[in-house]
Amino acid sequence: MKDAGKLTVKLLVSGVAVAFVLRNIDFGQMWARMRSADPVFLAAALAVYALSQVISARRLGCMFAAVGLTFPALSNLKLYWLGMFYNFFLPGGIGGDGYKVYYLKKYSELRVRDLVMAILGDRMSGLVAIAIYLLFFSSFCVEQLPIPMRQWLFALAPLAVGAYYLFLRIFCRRLTAACARVTLLSMLIQGMQMLAAGLVLCSLGSMSLSATIDYLFLFLLGSIASAVPITLGGIGARELTFVVGSEWIGTSGDTAVALSLLFYATSLISALPGIYYAIRPSHIARPAVDILTDDAQTD
Repeated sequence: MKDAGKLTVKLLVSGVAVAFVLRNIDFGQMWARMRSADPVFLAAALAVYALSQVISARRLGCMFAAVGLTFPALSNLKLYWLGMFYNFFLPGGIGGDGYKVYYLKKYSELRVRDLVMAILGDRMSGLVAIAIYLLFFSSFCVEQLPIPMRQWLFALAPLAVGAYYLFLRIFCRRLTAACARVTLLSMLIQGMQMLAAGLVLCSLGSMSLSATIDYLFLFLLGSIASAVPITLGGIGARELTFVVGSEWIGTSGDTAVALSLLFYATSLISALPGIYYAIRPSHIARPAVDILTDDAQTD
């Protein structure tokens, strides 16, 4: 009953968010822009995003290695693809992570806590990268801030990394060994996803550099909003952020929502290879999982 209640609340929140978005944009104009999108740029965005997910799988592999679990890169990528597929099609947006924990626990001796912390640390590194890019773009997009305050925003970036390191040290000290590499990979991954979003924008038509920066700023805000577990798989959260943010910084809400939907479609297509491993999970090569040391069981 508790799970059903949570799912119902998320459905309601998503429904309200979508209704608000539809009432505050010109649906016909947005649909026209999406239909006229340049397929060449969309294909390029898909390729860049798919490559970012390959690197994301490598980042998660670094976290697994830090807690004493070795997993062949190809098998790790297959499991990551399956997780992406489940995250899209299972309610709540954490189905893929839950399956990763189940799978690796089934074929290894690691504690569930270690596996959960590795996956949580991986996700948090992505949020840290988004926060750093947001601090950078805020100095250009938020004109209401005085210039001295904008300059101070850059000083907050090391604090974000420091807070992430402290979190890992408190809750799973072994993960701190991967902190620097994972943070750099997250910056690369998020940079590639912003490039993919930029290519989607290019598919919608040419625009000025300042407008592109504004839309990427909204894209980063939307990424954080969609990660908050208050909607069903993030549905409506990103679009709502785009509409409200567009009114705040003076961009087109129709274009912003078109960007959001096309980027969502790009990420959905990238997750489709996971269907194969959902049908044939034995092809992930589970016997390759191995525990390096007995020390992995204790902090």
